[in-house]
Amino acid sequence: MSIIQLQDVYFTYNRASDSEVRAVNGVTLSINEGEFVAIVGHNGSGKSTLAKLMNGLITPDKGKVTVAGLDTANEKNLFDIRRNVGVVFQNPDNQMVATIIEDDVAFGPENIGMPSDQIRERVYESLKSVGMYDYREGTPHRLSGGQKQRVAIAGVLALRPRVMVLDESTSMLDPRGRADVMKVVNDLNKKEKMAVVMITHFMEEAVTADRIIVMNEGRIYMQGGKEIFKRQAELESIGLTVPLASRVANRLREKGVVIDEDVTTYEELVNKICPLE
Repeated sequence: MSIIQLQDVYFTYNRASDSEVRAVNGVTLSINEGEFVAIVGHNGSGKSTLAKLMNGLITPDKGKVTVAGLDTANEKNLFDIRRNVGVVFQNPDNQMVATIIEDDVAFGPENIGMPSDQIRERVYESLKSVGMYDYREGTPHRLSGGQKQRVAIAGVLALRPRVMVLDESTSMLDPRGRADVMKVVNDLNKKEKMAVVMITHFMEEAVTADRIIVMNEGRIYMQGGKEIFKRQAELESIGLTVPLASRVANRLREKGVVIDEDVTTYEELVNKICPLE
């Protein structure tokens, strides 16, 4: 069952000027309950604009976006839409609003008028789920980038959304911070059955998704599972690279090595080349 639907959606920036940019150009797609979708593309492909459309931060020039059946173009629906779809943005510092971590996570529930005892419960549960409970009385400025992003995710979780959209949320993190955030995101999807939409340019992050959507010039260029990484030449033609393990597997196939399944990680590659009996 779909939770987010985009129907023939168009969006243009700077419409009233000579420098207008068509960011989304006739996109139709659905995000299903409990699904993990990765949206990838080079800079300017329209992927971050899709994130804003899904949350009602912007509305389409043409077409329709609905969240749980609610039209994002109707301002009366925005409160419920943003309770259903939480967004974690690129820079965690821009999302910190309090000087104490647990107060920061409580900010969202307080703004929707949740009872104080329920807020406390939500805050503690959310911090535990991202591994930040022991830091709850600390200050955000002492945290690493990955820890700050986990706190930002906890702030979204405290509202119990049905969908979490991560808009380039790991792009400013080091490899360890990215790995920490990805573990949290995968756990939320697999264990909590929360739908996840990850906007990213790191193809290694996309490999864990149920579905990968490739954007180019505001359109869906291709979509599918891990099998899309076999289409290396097509992806490279629009400025994208496939994971290193996939590149090696594709090159081996060209040399006649039989690798009949999709390979995206080093472990999968090693197992295909040197299977343990």
